[in-house]
Amino acid sequence: MSGKKILLVVTGGIAAFKSALLVRLLTCRGAEVRVAMSAAATEFVTPLTFEVLSENPVSLSMFVRRERPVVEHVELSKWADRVVVAPATADIIAKAAHGIADDIASTVLLAARAPIMFAPAMNETMWASPTVIRNIETLIADGKIVLGPGSGALACGDVGPGRMAEPEEIVRALEESFAPGVLSGVRILVTAGRTEEEIDPVRCLTNRSSGRMGFAIARAARARGARVTIVHGPVDVPPPPGIAARSVTTAAEMRAAVTKEFAACDVLVMAAAVSDFTPVRRSARKIKRAGKTLALELRATDDILASLGKRKGKRLVVGFALETTDGEANAIRKAREKGCDYMVLNEPGRHTGFGAPTNRITLFKERKKLFETPLVSKDEAAARILDAVAADVRVRRLTR
Repeated sequence: MSGKKILLVVTGGIAAFKSALLVRLLTCRGAEVRVAMSAAATEFVTPLTFEVLSENPVSLSMFVRRERPVVEHVELSKWADRVVVAPATADIIAKAAHGIADDIASTVLLAARAPIMFAPAMNETMWASPTVIRNIETLIADGKIVLGPGSGALACGDVGPGRMAEPEEIVRALEESFAPGVLSGVRILVTAGRTEEEIDPVRCLTNRSSGRMGFAIARAARARGARVTIVHGPVDVPPPPGIAARSVTTAAEMRAAVTKEFAACDVLVMAAAVSDFTPVRRSARKIKRAGKTLALELRATDDILASLGKRKGKRLVVGFALETTDGEANAIRKAREKGCDYMVLNEPGRHTGFGAPTNRITLFKERKKLFETPLVSKDEAAARILDAVAADVRVRRLTR
């Protein structure tokens, strides 16, 4: 971090006390730190604290008079190599997502040219609100990085997701952002979303997969220097900008697209939730209600992961297992039967699995459990998975 210029934007949450430690950790690693504070942030930590720790004046307003006239937010945005918002309250997240610039904190984010990292901190109910979820998704779609939040005891007395990422985690993310890509040149194929199998012109068999986890994997791979391709089914969020993406609908279309792209990849991450069954016959007309029951004959779709796992050669294959019972045993069994090098286990529940911005995962390498996470953002879960892939000796050989 020596010589790196970090702009820290502090907003009004109790977690602002952690930001003082963040400044200390960064300066001890040789970084130059400047701080911009919202008016609410000064109610929790004094500007003097950050001035002493950073050895730089703190920016509090766009209208402060200087000896040398300067447009404060523009000067700060040009100066920074990285911008970190910690804590990132629901208010600053909303402002950043919608381009509102009404104080020094929000204006500098709109003007920033450097990569921006947000470390959310708020009550678990706020974090789970549809509005915050939409705003976070907007920031991610715009290329912003979201770190955390973690899960645990909150200042309000509740227990759940919403804790700001620890300063050490933020420093590590910053250090990694400056490091050469550990997956530079590695070709990674990621699948995401769900598939839909038509029953008639207005109905289909599908599942609740949103695409969030697969897209988080793609972003994490690109951030580490990989050449990424996405094949995705129907999704609830847009694919990451700047990554080659191909859209499909059915399991058969997914199989054809993934099989074609598989030939040119080094790593396959199969995060898509592909339908296990498809109707034997599709009705050309809407099926009318007739009686109290309807028998629908289904046949199994091709197992894409198993078919590719059997002929992977030197490629690395990462599978996903969403389980409701005997999770670890089923994940290990699936990894063996489908020829996966790694298997990611996740279980549906409150704030996890389909549709949620957070997840709780366990990663297996063959029969060995590598780690399990607490409730974290899907971007953080993706980062942990990609770090394990990058550390694999077979992948490391590709980056030399």
